[in-house]
Amino acid sequence: MSEMGGIEAPKLVQEIAEKGLDVPDEFLYQKGFPGATDAPLMWSDNLLIDFDLLSSSSPSANYELAKFYSALTTWGCFQVKNHGMEKELLEEVIQVTKQFFKLPLEEKMKSSSTSYGELQGYSTDAICKMNQPTNWNDRLFLILHPKDNGNPLMWPQQPHRFREAVDEYTRKLVKMSEGIYKAMAKTLNLEEDTFIKPTKDGLTLGRFTVYPACPFPERVLGSAPHLDGTTMTIILTNVEGLQVQKDGVWYKVPVIPGALFVNVGDYIEVMTNGKFKSVMHRVVTNSTQDRTSVGAFCGPEANCEIEPLSELVSAEEPALYKKFKASEYLNIFYETFPLGLNALDALKL
Repeated sequence: MSEMGGIEAPKLVQEIAEKGLDVPDEFLYQKGFPGATDAPLMWSDNLLIDFDLLSSSSPSANYELAKFYSALTTWGCFQVKNHGMEKELLEEVIQVTKQFFKLPLEEKMKSSSTSYGELQGYSTDAICKMNQPTNWNDRLFLILHPKDNGNPLMWPQQPHRFREAVDEYTRKLVKMSEGIYKAMAKTLNLEEDTFIKPTKDGLTLGRFTVYPACPFPERVLGSAPHLDGTTMTIILTNVEGLQVQKDGVWYKVPVIPGALFVNVGDYIEVMTNGKFKSVMHRVVTNSTQDRTSVGAFCGPEANCEIEPLSELVSAEEPALYKKFKASEYLNIFYETFPLGLNALDALKL
């Protein structure tokens, strides 16, 4: 029986789904979980940002920046269009990801984690179980940027266009993320490189994920509710399932052709002293089709010190979070995440 990082292959969610096995109890929310609200007009208006306008000098730019600021302060997320990535490229990245997960297990295992707990490589969220049900997904983690920091052995040899498509996507993603950071700074009247500085030597980690169709979508989650340990997370997908929470209510995130979903992570919430929100989100399953997604997790270099920006702290608005190194935060994140807790809570003053 094949093993991967100490996890037997049948533990892989794809293996369970493809063999038609019963869904193990460890995946089940016995009492279910709250449903989500549809609000498509909100996502096609207030939460849909035109990237071109964020750096434009046109009369529409101020309106778009105001909308952008509102999305960050009230929701902590938005969808972005006109970001400079062709529809064909986005479709190809999804396609090569699908093709990877359709490979025989033996071929996928060539990109598997080499030791238990190693982040990079092919593995499963089936290991992420403590006091909550297990996530229904398998995933491949790769360091996208700087690529030299990653392990080349983890990159799939198949499908043959995987590396080329992902590399091209990454180049354009890095450029887009810098534009978003600059726009964030502009809305707060900060120097435009304020949020670029802590991330210029950091990593962009890619997560290629398959959420197989599940016979019990009302009792199984693809990913449990969580905040991201990032500055910013960028999601590409073509099947609905992502949901965000605001004021205790869950909202469905629709798929808008050609758009990318972006959410604020914990680091930006700390740096903005709580002005921009790290948003709680989850992924639900469905009974009819697999969902494929490509997430890019942007973050600072491990020794980078993070704290509320002095320009955003005053007697009227005191610092809400303590100063810490990114490496210290990550230790807290990896301790709290499997428990269903939020690392952000440990950083509050």
